[in-house]
Amino acid sequence: MAREFSSQKQRSLSHNGHTGAQGDIPASVVPLDEGESQYGKVARPAIALIIATTVLYFAKAILLPLAVASILALVSSPLVNRLEQFVGRLTSAILPVFIALVGVVLLGYFLMFELTSVAVELTAYSDNIAHKLNSLQQKTPQWLEQVEDAAKDIERQVGRSGRANVRPGHTVAATQGEASVGDVIKPALPLFAGVGDSLLVVALLFFLLYERRALRARFVRLAARARITIAAEAMDTAGEVVSQYLFLYLLLNTGFGAAITLVTWSFGLPHPWFWGVLSGLFRFVPYVGAFMSALLPTAVAFAIAPGWRTSLEVLVCFVALDQILAQFIEPVVIGHGIGLSVVALLISAMYWAWLWGPVGLILAVPMTACLKVAGDFIPTLSFFSLLLSADNPSEDYQHFYGSLLERDEAGARDLALRHTDEYGLEDTLDRFITPAVLLVAEERADDHVSEELGHFVLETIESLIPQLGARSEIAASGRPLRALGVCAPNDSHSLGILMLLEMLRCYGDRARLLSAKTIDEIQASIQDFLPHAVCVSCTVTECVADAVRIVDVLRREFPEVVIIAGGSAAVAAPQQFLDAGCRHVCFDRSEGIRYLRLMRSSMLAAAPRKPHKAISTKLRE
Repeated sequence: MAREFSSQKQRSLSHNGHTGAQGDIPASVVPLDEGESQYGKVARPAIALIIATTVLYFAKAILLPLAVASILALVSSPLVNRLEQFVGRLTSAILPVFIALVGVVLLGYFLMFELTSVAVELTAYSDNIAHKLNSLQQKTPQWLEQVEDAAKDIERQVGRSGRANVRPGHTVAATQGEASVGDVIKPALPLFAGVGDSLLVVALLFFLLYERRALRARFVRLAARARITIAAEAMDTAGEVVSQYLFLYLLLNTGFGAAITLVTWSFGLPHPWFWGVLSGLFRFVPYVGAFMSALLPTAVAFAIAPGWRTSLEVLVCFVALDQILAQFIEPVVIGHGIGLSVVALLISAMYWAWLWGPVGLILAVPMTACLKVAGDFIPTLSFFSLLLSADNPSEDYQHFYGSLLERDEAGARDLALRHTDEYGLEDTLDRFITPAVLLVAEERADDHVSEELGHFVLETIESLIPQLGARSEIAASGRPLRALGVCAPNDSHSLGILMLLEMLRCYGDRARLLSAKTIDEIQASIQDFLPHAVCVSCTVTECVADAVRIVDVLRREFPEVVIIAGGSAAVAAPQQFLDAGCRHVCFDRSEGIRYLRLMRSSMLAAAPRKPHKAISTKLRE
């Protein structure tokens, strides 16, 4: 939403209230460092990614337990908040940790025991496996047999050549000494490491839950010192969004595991509970997890069933249940979730699996969800939202702005008009026009776009706003309000006031923007239009005196007309405008709309009159 009543275009034309020639865009608002090159700006994100990846890889022993504990704390935070009201802070933090510890121990024991049992039982079906493999070998195509024979022939020749080069020598008998203590405990080291990591996760989870509010406050203060815009409310909202998403995702995967348990039991596979738990865990791997979890039970069905039909049916059931859950149940339970891109999830799964192995593969969805929501709520991390979002790029201001940079005026207009037809004028102004104006200001400040291209973008937007308003204009249900927009002389930045007037037209009122330069011209327009309200825009500090003078003259000559002011310069000096006769100084467009709607009845009741005399005072150019 526009932060200034008068014009966001001012940011691209001036800095600290100073402009050059009228309508010019300065080459740079924020001076660049002399030694900084454009290549350095492009290389900075890549270097940051390389450094972050290096740190994540080599600090795996520390960061992996911390990541697991953070995800568990995020999921269990809603439960802890509810429990704290009844059992206190300490107990509410201990209870989820105890449940998680018992669950991990039981799950690990269950999976290890069941997997060993499955491996042992499969040895009883070795004859059936050999029979099926022999039948496959008998049906091998002739061309494939020729390739196999050629490979075996090459292998024999290489082996014969290697044996010919071996010279006879002395045979040395190896003596096996006594095993050391290190050799004895070496096989158990991975188990001890896993137990240590699990205890570390448990300890971190407890302290993250117990100190969650203090940690949030410290993070907000740290962000403030680093000049990163973030509010505590935004952190709470982001945490609630992610925790709700992950909790519902956990419930859906649990339901998927229960369904797989029933399916494998109906097919007569051994240990159906094992397949259900395994498939529920694997489904945390985005998009391919269900298929991966189907491979082992399909192989078991291949081993124990007399034919091929059972194994194929098991595989089809896994895939079908996953698609039913993804296409029909997830949209109802989770909705669109948090808008993660399919490609982003797959790349994220490969990235985290490469960094942290199987645990990273399971954490891929939660980690990606956290980064996406952080980008949605923290402006500094907004690039994560752009990279990971599933939103259609043709439906956001980035594509609209990109079309303008490509000088595709028709494409940008069609995109904005379609969005206006679907969502209305105000949403288009907030989500398309204002962000595009701010972005072109930043691009010009960094000298990423030329002055001529910046003018083209702003002029195209200025011509597009009335077209958008015409698509949303409605007939007034009663007597329409008449509003007149006036920019201070030498202040031609009219995008903000233009958006305000188009919003008034959208409500069925009559609105007009003046390009007058003198009091005589403004007075003549008022006598002709007879407005109920005059909106004065002032965005340049040097124009404040002229704008205040206009307000003073209009108040004396048209006392019935309500005068409001807005714009960055007016907001910076509100008392001058109020003393001159303004009824209200509006901080942004929305405040101006609300004030005019609030004063509508009183303004319609006071009919404007023509002045008794004309004032020919001419303002300085």
